[in-house]
Amino acid sequence: MPDEREPEREIVYEATVPMTWANLMAFLMVPLAFLLFWLPYWAVWRVWPFAAFLDTSFGGISTLVLVLAVSVVVHELLHALGFWQVGGVPLRRIKFGFSWQGFAPYAHCRDPLPTTAYRISVALPGLVLGVVPGLVGVAMQQPLLVMWATLMLLAAGGDTAVLWAVRRVPGNARVLDHPSLVGCQVLAE
Repeated sequence: MPDEREPEREIVYEATVPMTWANLMAFLMVPLAFLLFWLPYWAVWRVWPFAAFLDTSFGGISTLVLVLAVSVVVHELLHALGFWQVGGVPLRRIKFGFSWQGFAPYAHCRDPLPTTAYRISVALPGLVLGVVPGLVGVAMQQPLLVMWATLMLLAAGGDTAVLWAVRRVPGNARVLDHPSLVGCQVLAE
């Protein structure tokens, strides 16, 4: 069996934010969703998309819970896809888990990445599950899609906090996904 011990790496500094700040970022996504999806939806269709949530039947609620559960898994798989395809990290070096501290699932990359690949991997779920479907929902008058995209944008709030944490890290620097905090460790060249 191959040796899975982590090699010693020289950490120059950490680019992190507190977990509470990461959770707060989810709430800051609400105005963004309003500007990106809700306001344009109203401007084009002259109706607000929240009427889609008025179905409170058991079937509607259970379907919503199932869709959200699957979406959370897909969110983490999109991070892993970014680490693997953009960052070139072997799949066996990507760990999945659940943080009880942040009450959130996670995909953790155990190998260093260039900062640019890290940023793309972190942003991928918010773009694929949030921004793109939201804009499609607006264009095609699909209020459920707009509502789902809004929730997915909120779910990407922690990812937005990571992007904020790495905003000053040079794109060519090598970073390591932080094992316990929101953000990364910047490695020596």
